[in-house]
Amino acid sequence: MAATSFSPLPTLTTQSQPKHNTKHPSRTGSFRQRKNMKEVKQLHAQVTKKGLSNRRTSGITKLISLCAEIATPESLEYAKKAYELFEGDASNRVSLHMLNSLIRGYSAAGFCDEAILLYAQMVERGVNPDHYTFPFVLSGCTKGAAFLEGIQLHGSVVKLGLEGDLFIQNSLIHLYAECGEIDFGKKVFDKMSERNVVSWTSLICSCTRRDRPEEAVSLFFEMVEAGIKPNSVTLVCAISACAKLRDLDLGKRICAYIGQQGLNNTVLVNALIHMYMKCGATDRAKSLFDECIDKNLVLYNMILSNYVHQGMEREALAILVEMLQQGLQPDRVTMLSALSASGQSGDFAFGRQCHCYVMRNGLEGWESVSNAIIDMYANCGKQDLASRVFDRMSTKSVVSWNSLIIGFVRNGDVDSAWGLFNQMPETDLVTWNTMIGALVQESLFEDAIELFRVMQSEGIKADEVTMLSVASACGYLGALDLAKWTYSYIEKFGIPRDLKLDTALVDMFARCGDTKSAMLVFNKIQNRDVSAWTSAIGAMAMEGNGIRALKIFNEMTNQGVKPDAVVFVAVLTACSHGGLVEQGMQIFRSMKESYGITPQIIHYGCMVDLFGRAGLLSDALDLINGMPMEPNKVVWGALLAACRTQKDTQMATYVAERMNELAQERSGTHVLLSNIYASAGKWTDVARVRLQMKEKGLLKVPGSSSIEIDGVIHEFTSSDESHPEMTHISQMVREMSCRIGDSGYVPDLTNVLLDVDDEEKEFLLSRHSEKLATAFGLISTSPGTPIRVVKNLRMCSDCHSVVKLVSKTYGREIVVRDNNRFHFFRQGFCSCNDFW
Repeated sequence: MAATSFSPLPTLTTQSQPKHNTKHPSRTGSFRQRKNMKEVKQLHAQVTKKGLSNRRTSGITKLISLCAEIATPESLEYAKKAYELFEGDASNRVSLHMLNSLIRGYSAAGFCDEAILLYAQMVERGVNPDHYTFPFVLSGCTKGAAFLEGIQLHGSVVKLGLEGDLFIQNSLIHLYAECGEIDFGKKVFDKMSERNVVSWTSLICSCTRRDRPEEAVSLFFEMVEAGIKPNSVTLVCAISACAKLRDLDLGKRICAYIGQQGLNNTVLVNALIHMYMKCGATDRAKSLFDECIDKNLVLYNMILSNYVHQGMEREALAILVEMLQQGLQPDRVTMLSALSASGQSGDFAFGRQCHCYVMRNGLEGWESVSNAIIDMYANCGKQDLASRVFDRMSTKSVVSWNSLIIGFVRNGDVDSAWGLFNQMPETDLVTWNTMIGALVQESLFEDAIELFRVMQSEGIKADEVTMLSVASACGYLGALDLAKWTYSYIEKFGIPRDLKLDTALVDMFARCGDTKSAMLVFNKIQNRDVSAWTSAIGAMAMEGNGIRALKIFNEMTNQGVKPDAVVFVAVLTACSHGGLVEQGMQIFRSMKESYGITPQIIHYGCMVDLFGRAGLLSDALDLINGMPMEPNKVVWGALLAACRTQKDTQMATYVAERMNELAQERSGTHVLLSNIYASAGKWTDVARVRLQMKEKGLLKVPGSSSIEIDGVIHEFTSSDESHPEMTHISQMVREMSCRIGDSGYVPDLTNVLLDVDDEEKEFLLSRHSEKLATAFGLISTSPGTPIRVVKNLRMCSDCHSVVKLVSKTYGREIVVRDNNRFHFFRQGFCSCNDFW
């Protein structure tokens, strides 16, 4: 068929030009051996001079083929001119071979749009593509990630009956894999009657790259069973999948096939070392590394990076020294690892040397390197130097700002971090997570919740890190409504719940006094670690349910989870709060005998608290005197608190003297001792202790209680009249006193630690912060609604008696969390059984 002129051949556009030109050299044939642009120009001149007389088209065909193989913008421009010369002669038939060569050239060079356009023009003119055309044009679609065009080409393949061609099928699998549509590629793969190593490798590699490592490994073993010998690319992808899975056993099975390839392939060696490092087989990785004769920069960088990620900073720096001794010059990848290792190890001197190397070799222009320098200085506590590096950066991305902010937070300067946060031109999730976490770290829990609300209004979607901080803030505030909202938010938006977040949710509900919800979350956790079990035991401890705490502990050990020192603190605390003296002693002894854990001072403190609450002050003192380490202020403080409960002023005086020897500046010791003397009516001793406090400049922390009403937290301080609803609160306090007085309530004036008359004591007693918060809860909520109060100090005995009677008189469940435990008041009874 005589051909009319085609539409003009596509012009190469700069936006589709690749960063690197792709060439396909071949060494067969004398013509191809002289493949260079000089040859192209000479041949083009000959063709132009001689023209197309006597239908001599072989020269043009060879010219176009040569230009397509070189595949540069310049060579393709010559190919285009040559084809237009051929096309200009109306006597010539359309040459499918020439068109295929042109499409091949465009695709090889990465000019996806031009390849597809040429194919479309070819079809438009009625030229049927063949089994050579489609692999070339599909290759262009793959490089350009042209998924939709690829699907249309797949349809054309089926229409032309070419879907059984092996090369076309492999090209389709590769296209779908590179476009992230592995399932489409899998369908093509499943329908293939014949598969070669390229078919299997394309699918295996795509699964590995697209975070489907299980499928990649499964396909590898299917391939081997089918009798297809894996090549080095297949092995690298399969080993990389094992690295992602961190499955050393699978990695070893795949290594059995490497013997067929040998370890001469550098990429394969790198993949093996990477896999061993990821799977924790550091010694095997290092051994393989040491066996390498030809170590290149890539290999050194890879093992350096893995050492850093595994927290093996010293080993990483040793590898760097070895690399320098081998005469290899570090690049920016090397310096990223070196700076990170210096920062993590706190090696300021080495980090500064790395910074100097970066400056000498002009690597500071890389933003990632400058960010790593900021991190390094911040980790070494040199925040001023980190700020200088930041200020000198010509271009600052959000990562740069985050690096500096994280440094301020890490070094305890939240104010500077906050100021920088407000200056940022743009923020991301890391920014918000850092600031919310910093506020929680500084115990600014309400501010953290408020910042989270602002984050939502800015349209930033939270993740599990965000919600971990929010859950912690809710727990410390004891705000149950907010805690329930947080849990619903996580459920509604499908935020991934890892083990850390689930554990935080258990702790959140426990701290808010909702142990039922805490245990519901705990029961849904899969593969619980010791931290998760500790959170559940801690929840029971806060509730005072020692028996249930012991059952959970036994369940944990029966499931093969080895307890650590932290879980024993939770168990012993539960025994203390539940009055389980014998069980606590048995648990304490089992630490060393059954689990090989030497009790630390915090465990002795728990035992002192256990004995003290049970009134066994002499046993507590004997335990302290027999400790293998010197008792600290916490241990003595536990005994001093017990002395107050048991009204033992003589031992209290002895304990206070011991505490003052350890911590002269501690106000709590003086306050507690003063309270003990006041309870016993020894006002002269009270005055003496208070005078000592004044002389030392020590201040008593005022008692305060908070209550959440409709999402707003109201705080009350003892004897503070500043609340806007104070008139109504005072009326409710008087009403409470009258109604519970009819039930036999008599104020316990020993809880007033001032030498005033009884009438004044009674008034001061009525103004304790937990009474004010409870009264506000009664007037601000509907009848029958639970009331939840959080107090910063230990609840006094009079308030405990009052709240018990109020719960019965008003038919309310009242939950009070003091600084020691939870009290659940129902119908005149408390969960602590008056043991707190």
